[in-house]
Amino acid sequence: MERTFIKIGTKVSTRHGEAKVTGIELTKDGSKYGIEMDKIFVEDKDRCVFDMDNGHWSYGYQVSVI
Repeated sequence: MERTFIKIGTKVSTRHGEAKVTGIELTKDGSKYGIEMDKIFVEDKDRCVFDMDNGHWSYGYQVSVI
């Protein structure tokens, strides 16, 4: 089953290991800060920055949905 959204609580794989998303910010031009979102379409993940429950954050291109 392919996911349509990434939302708070979604389990993802990052360079820091597996984690759950605790924050999503939709950004412009690759900046680190943007507009806080509760969920985004998977195809828009590269425009976002994600905070994780393991204390790390990642740019969208570094995140894969599990």
